[in-house]
Order: sequence, then C-alpha cells, then structure tokens
Amino acid sequence: MEVFSFVSLALFAIGSTAILLPNSYRKPWTDNENHFFGGKKWVVLVAGSDGWNNYRHQADICHAYQIIRGNGIPKENIITMMVDDIAYNPRNPTPGTIINQPNGTDVYKGVVIDYKGTDVNSTNFLKIITGDKKAMQSVGTGKVIEGGPNDKIFINFVDHGTTGILVFPEDYLYADQLNDALKTMHATASYKMVLLYIEACKAGSMFDGILRDNTDVLAVTASGPRENSYGCYCRSQSGPYKTCLGDLFSVTWMENLDATVFDSSAKKRTVFNDFKEVRTNVTESNVMVYGDFKTGHEKLSTFIGYNNHKEHSPAKPKMTKTIDSKITVSGIDALEDAVQQQLANHELPVSERHRLSTELRRNNEMRLIIDRALRKIYSMVAKARPEIMSKVGNFDKPNHLDLSLDMFPCYRSILNKITESCFSLPRNPYALDRLTIFANMCVVDKHIHLMVEKFVGASCSNIPKLHSILNVY
Repeated sequence: MEVFSFVSLALFAIGSTAILLPNSYRKPWTDNENHFFGGKKWVVLVAGSDGWNNYRHQADICHAYQIIRGNGIPKENIITMMVDDIAYNPRNPTPGTIINQPNGTDVYKGVVIDYKGTDVNSTNFLKIITGDKKAMQSVGTGKVIEGGPNDKIFINFVDHGTTGILVFPEDYLYADQLNDALKTMHATASYKMVLLYIEACKAGSMFDGILRDNTDVLAVTASGPRENSYGCYCRSQSGPYKTCLGDLFSVTWMENLDATVFDSSAKKRTVFNDFKEVRTNVTESNVMVYGDFKTGHEKLSTFIGYNNHKEHSPAKPKMTKTIDSKITVSGIDALEDAVQQQLANHELPVSERHRLSTELRRNNEMRLIIDRALRKIYSMVAKARPEIMSKVGNFDKPNHLDLSLDMFPCYRSILNKITESCFSLPRNPYALDRLTIFANMCVVDKHIHLMVEKFVGASCSNIPKLHSILNVY
C-alpha cells in the first residue's frame, strides 16, 4: 500500500498529462531496476567554436567542468569537447590559464579534454551522445555515453547558432539531427532523464515545435527561436584579454551555483527553480524551456551533482563574488565589437592600429561578397517563384515561420551546396544571420532545394577563390 501511495503521489506531482500518455511513450516501471533511485550521471560539455575572439565559449565550458567535478561527478562520466586553442594562444595575457569573469580564478586547470582540434565536429558529437563506442574507438579518448534506463544525462553546448542550427568549426548540427539522436537514445533506453543547457543565438529554434514533451528530455536555451544570445564581461571588463570572457546565460547559471556552493538549500533546487532565477537575471534575451516539463521538477543536482562541503573537491576553484553590472554584447556582433573597441584605444601602437584597420576593412569587403552572393540566390528564387515570396519575406527581413522536421533535408541541402560552391558557411559567422531566409523557403516548399541549388553556381561564379573568404564576422 505504501508503494502504491508513493507512485500515485509521483504521478500527481508531474501532472495529469503524464497519465494520458500513450503506453508506447512510457518506460516500464521496474522496481527491481531501482527506477526512482540510483543510476549514473553523465555530462557532455561542448564548446563548438575556435579562435581567440570566441574565447568566451571555451571559458564557459571550462567553468562548467569545474562545477561538475566539484559536485562529485567522476572524470570518467564527463565528456568534454573543445578545440583547446585558447589557453596557450599568443594573444592570451596569462598563458596556460582561462578565466570566466574579470580577475577570475583559472578555470582551465585540471580540465580533461576528450576531443579537441578537428575532433570537435557534429558527427562525433552525435556518436558520443548515442553511445556509438565502436565508431569513436580511434578518436580522442573514445569516451561516449554508455547510458542505461536509470541514468541521468546533462548536455551543455556553447557556441554560435542560427535558425535550426548549432555551429561547429567546420560543420553544422541541425535540429532534426539532434532530435533524431535524442529519439535513438530514448528508443534504446539509454537514459532516465536528459537535461540540455544550450547557449547560442536563436537556440530556441532547435527545439520549438520539434522536441516532444513525453520523452523525459528538457532543454533550457539562452535565447528564443528568433533572437540573439549575449556575450558578457566584454569591452573594458575584459581588460588585457580584449574579448568577451563569458556568455550571459552561461555565466548567470554558473555564478548562481558558485554563490550557493555551501548552501544546503541548493541541493533541493529544481531545474525550474534554476530556470526562473536565471530567466529573471538575463534580460537581454528570453531564456526559454522546451520538452518534457516533468523533468523540470527534478532537482538540478540530479543532473550535475551536489557539492557536499564536508567533501569539498579541490578541483572546483572558488570564484570571486558575482559582478552585478556585466557589459554585454550581442553574440552576433561580439567579434566586430572586440576589434572596434581595440581601435577606440588612443594608446594603441600605430602598427597595431594599422593591422586592425586592415582587418576590419577586409572583413567589410568580404561581407559585401557574402551578401551579394546570397542576395542573388534569393533574387533568382523570387523571380522563379514570386507566389511564395510574401510567405518567405524579404532577404533583409525574413518572416518568422515555424520550423518542422520535414523541412530540414531541403534546408541542409541548400546550405551544403553554398558551402561547396561559394564559401564555407560554418567558417564565416557573419553568414549565420543570413540563413533564415533559406529556412523559410524550405518551410514553404520542402522540395525547393532542387531549384535553389541550380542558382547557387551562377550566384557564386564571380567569387575568385573558393577558400579566400574565411572567418568573416
């Protein structure tokens, strides 16, 4: 009778919708497998960018690693992907260290990086979370999530993004690919619950109308489907680093944990408690939540562990107190802003000013080439299919259309063709804000790529060298 009461209360707590779920969507209740208790915690930490100007992404992930380790999760259950070109970058004023706030503690020390350099890509990421150990055995450390039906998984991804896309240095992760991977994990009983924290522009578009609400997966995003996320500790707050030290959403949720590391109430904090607090403190973008809300009522410590001060791990450094006033910059503008801020320094040596001015001038020239090519593709589609343009919107101001899973093969095909024939889209962050128009085309007509691809070659015919346009911000 006591067991029955406990189960009944649990069902009531998660809401009546759970009772109405089709049986095919439920996992069996098996007490002998210790469904309510036990199981491993798995953590996947990903910084999907490279280069000094994206310093903040790797800094966020290193900080997250320190929190996770300090909370007692063993190294063997943490999988870290980051290019690792920041700590010993020539531009680092403190070689061998990474900080995530002004005058902050080194968060790089002790971080075990399983996949670095060219191993940081979407293909490897998907294999890691779906547990494809055989495919990864000769890559990096070969670690993957080897989950079971009682395991909890926390995935923290930090990088650039745009409509339906998260970015890696050389390729894209599309929303349908991530959704397929989560479905595979669910079908193979690889987890009990999954929590994703996604820091990227338009991060909500990865899940809005896509992530199902009955698979024990919850996603918290730094931004909604149509807005940018923000870098923080930028400009004067970054001091000699001359780049943003963190991202606002990531820094906020992690500094909240740092501030309550010895607070016993922190152990009882639910995912939704954390979400509400972070959402209140992040005002530049809308922190969003998607998926299975039952998971939101679970304790955050269920996924990221809890720091028992009696067993305080030296792996987690003590951060300085939270800095309330954070200078922020839109993620899409952060790279240009860093250069502009350096040029504004009147004490800058003439040689450095000349170098930065040349870089900015060349960057603006490359922007024009990118815009000209993409705009020409749009114009040719508009001429061939004028009846759909009112739905798609203008090149400079696309309409806000809801994504669907069946539009992604079309979307992916168009963007792959542009990368093959014009310039690398993943290698040019500036292009990210120009891709929504192509997503809209595929929403309106999921076969339109067959026509669009024919226009790509003609639109890029005047670009002299395929690899001459790189790192345009």
